[in-house]
Amino acid sequence: MILVDFTEDDKGVSLKVSGHSGHSDKGKDIVCAAVSALIQTFAGGVEGELKAVLGGNLDAGNCNIRVEVTKNRLQELKSVYKVFKFGFRKIAESYPEQVKLN
Repeated sequence: MILVDFTEDDKGVSLKVSGHSGHSDKGKDIVCAAVSALIQTFAGGVEGELKAVLGGNLDAGNCNIRVEVTKNRLQELKSVYKVFKFGFRKIAESYPEQVKLN
C-alpha cells in the first residue's frame, strides 16, 4: 500500500509518500506510475515556478520532502498543494486498496 501524507503550516508544506501499491509488477504498475507522476510534477513545479526550497529526500518508492517559499509566495504554494492533494485523493478513491491519503 502507498501511504500519502500532506501537511501544511505557516512556513510551507510537507509531503511524505511511502510504499508500493502492489497493483502490478514493478515497472508496470499504473497506480505507482500515477503517484510518481504527481510527486515529480509537484516537486519540480513548485521548485521551478515558485522558486521553492525543497528539503528532504525524493527517491524511488520513498518521498519525504519539505517545501518552503518566501512569505509572499506562501498562498500560491498552498493553492498548488491543494490541487495536488486533490489529485492524490482521486487516485486513493479509485484505488482504495492501493493508496491511502492521511
